[in-house]
Amino acid sequence: MMRLPALLLAMVLLLAAGPASAMPERLSGPEIRDWLRGNTVVGAWAGTPYRQLFRPDGTTAYKADGVALDEGRWWVTDAEYCSWWQGSGEACYQVLRDGDELIWRTKGVFKRSYMAEVVAGDQLAPR
Repeated sequence: MMRLPALLLAMVLLLAAGPASAMPERLSGPEIRDWLRGNTVVGAWAGTPYRQLFRPDGTTAYKADGVALDEGRWWVTDAEYCSWWQGSGEACYQVLRDGDELIWRTKGVFKRSYMAEVVAGDQLAPR
């Protein structure tokens, strides 16, 4: 008869734990570099679809729908992705990973997060 209370307790503890759900993981600079280098990010920034190629030499190309191709530079710090663009200057972002999804997180008072996908190689032009 003692087994039943122990079994019930085990079931309650398992149910209380809930399903295993991973939280997005904030990446370090080296993890960001390894994930982006030589690959293309495909997503939507503030509702506008875009593709961004991260070349191994530190240059980057950004193509948003309805906008001319923009070329810039990219690098990482200990904990952030940074880029420099002719028209907008320098900006740095936190990068999180949720499974196969990349999350750009802006800094400042009005933090925003933008989800995207990292695809292998140069996929700047849609296929």
